[in-house]
Amino acid sequence: MVHNKIDHRFVNPELEWDQKENYQPCIKLSFFFKKLPNVDDDHFQMHYNHVHSDLTVASKGFNVYKIQRYVQVRRAHPHSTTDAFTHVSQTYQDPEMKKKVESLGMELLDFDACSTIWVKSWDDWEKFSSSPEYAKALMPDADHFMDYKTSGIKVFAGHDLIVFGKAIPDCDATDGITRRD
Repeated sequence: MVHNKIDHRFVNPELEWDQKENYQPCIKLSFFFKKLPNVDDDHFQMHYNHVHSDLTVASKGFNVYKIQRYVQVRRAHPHSTTDAFTHVSQTYQDPEMKKKVESLGMELLDFDACSTIWVKSWDDWEKFSSSPEYAKALMPDADHFMDYKTSGIKVFAGHDLIVFGKAIPDCDATDGITRRD
């Protein structure tokens, strides 16, 4: 099907029809999974944020195969009115976040967490995920908190199209639109 352009007056010239999209050079792999049923939310988040993150970043393959970014969105503090986002390793969806999504009339993605890794090539990912450290440390650690053996791990892969915000540093990426204060 051919795309038929609608008549639209663009506010941002960077987004006009004839402008090239700002796809980033890295492949982004997002891994969605559930926690073990016998693991409570606090233990899950603490183990995932600290132990699993440390094992991942400390692994030899993480540096050898030049993993570009490993991202975490932590749950918002219970007394906060804003979302608390940090760029370190994973996304964790706690019960309060799930309730909020449902209360807004949105359909909930049925997973407890998401790890996202950016790599420069599929070859880098294949070498990292098949490295001895990955098999010896990361997957056995997953047995402590992930329900991957029963529920599996679902993966979404693609390239980020940065419309607004900064690009990933040090990987030949381009910033999106930035605030014009």
